[in-house]
Amino acid sequence: MTIDCHTHIASARVIPAPFVKGMSDNIYANAVATQENIKAENINMLLGRLMSFDEDCDKLLAEMDKAGIEKSVLLIVDFGITFPDEAEDLETLYALHKRILDRYPGRFEVFAGIDPRRKTGGLELFEKSVRDWGFKGLKLYPPCGYSPSDERLYPYYEICAAYGIPVLLHTGPTSPSMSFAFSAPELINDAAHQFPTVNFILAHAAFMMHEQAAILAEYRPNIYLDVSGFTNALRMERFETILSEHKKRGIIHKILFGTDWPIHKLSGSQQTLVELFRNAAGNILNAQEMKLVMGENFNRLLKM
Repeated sequence: MTIDCHTHIASARVIPAPFVKGMSDNIYANAVATQENIKAENINMLLGRLMSFDEDCDKLLAEMDKAGIEKSVLLIVDFGITFPDEAEDLETLYALHKRILDRYPGRFEVFAGIDPRRKTGGLELFEKSVRDWGFKGLKLYPPCGYSPSDERLYPYYEICAAYGIPVLLHTGPTSPSMSFAFSAPELINDAAHQFPTVNFILAHAAFMMHEQAAILAEYRPNIYLDVSGFTNALRMERFETILSEHKKRGIIHKILFGTDWPIHKLSGSQQTLVELFRNAAGNILNAQEMKLVMGENFNRLLKM
């Protein structure tokens, strides 16, 4: 079983233009600094292909089949307050994701995104999505401008505790169009302490800002780490060192496979990402540990 715990619908309605532009600006700035022969318009064209229209997830499903991915988790990010002129209406986004669940039963799960600074309706919409539509978790994006331990999130965590569903939150850097002020792994500590029956998945934290994240995963039973963005560790030749440290800490049962599709399509197809991870991790993990990371750990979370 292979489960991708971290994907998004490839559409500008889901991932707004300012977010993607920040990525392209950063790629261009790095290319200029290193004197690479790359033009800004070529970067924008590349990112346009990255975000090619796939609102029905047909392309994603085809890539999943080639890669042997049994199920993917679609994560909704609530950009409504951060990019008010660009972000899609939140209820419309929820309906779009519910349509995918109905279209491909058993192949997808959905985590409902919310910004706790919404003044009305957010809590009710979130609970409705879990109770009536079958959404299986809460997705948070602290770079929008709030701490994951903000007390305005506590009513949402209470719903997660009541329904036995996990929370997946972004950690580490993101598009330069957003703040990194609330991206540190340790900012989840207060919430994880206050809600010990809620499982928190720190996105990217298995390889990004991994040292503090690993300590949290080692000593808090309800903190997990996903591997999305692991290709940066491969590029820096640190993948095996980091994964070996996780194994020595005894937290392989806390590590979850994820790709962050379509954001990391620049690193290759879903099949390429699965093969890259398996080949690199195969030097560290035994067969049972690989099964845990590739799907059994996440499957266990959903069944808790």
